[in-house]
Amino acid sequence: MAIQKDGPNGAYIGKVGSVYGYVLNGQNIIRGKRKPSTKKPTPAMLLNRAKMKVASDFATMLVPCFRYGYRELAPKGSRVGAVQLAQSHIFKECLEIDGKGKPYVNPEKVRVFRGSLNPPKDCSVWQEDDSLHFKWSYEPTRGSQTYRINIVIYDIDHECRFHVAEEDVHKEEYSMLCTLSAYKKGPLHVYMGVVDVYTEELSDSVYVGFVE
Repeated sequence: MAIQKDGPNGAYIGKVGSVYGYVLNGQNIIRGKRKPSTKKPTPAMLLNRAKMKVASDFATMLVPCFRYGYRELAPKGSRVGAVQLAQSHIFKECLEIDGKGKPYVNPEKVRVFRGSLNPPKDCSVWQEDDSLHFKWSYEPTRGSQTYRINIVIYDIDHECRFHVAEEDVHKEEYSMLCTLSAYKKGPLHVYMGVVDVYTEELSDSVYVGFVE
């Protein structure tokens, strides 16, 4: 079933008979049903498929975080959703190739939050027993009395912890129990960002580092 838009001469979205209609980059597209390719994929095609899978798998692990962290870029009613925007960011900006020619996500390039507020500076993290300790700096600005720190911690290909509005940003230090450290399979990658709990505005995230 297709949906007609803007009257009888407008674009339609969906399937009508053997053709499909959709909008791509502002253009109305009509095409026939795609047929499976019988050609052997090229090395470039195989690499691109591998990149897409890596980006998709990584985004899937962080879906709750990306839905929250990209909401300023994808407000309700947007054509492209928050998770899709995050996945595109990972695919285009965060993938690198290892010594064996395999793609992987570089955690330092990932932005788990996106927004217009100033992010924290000079961030650091370290572990003592089952606790993580954070330090950062933040210059007070008008209205920033309602700013709090968001924290994301994950073990790649394993599990994620997402902590919203954990501490007043102007305290510039915080400690928290991290149960993930007890059964992690690799280093824990840590990000921080700022949220205004009054307006719900965000900052871009900062990659703080990792703890072994």
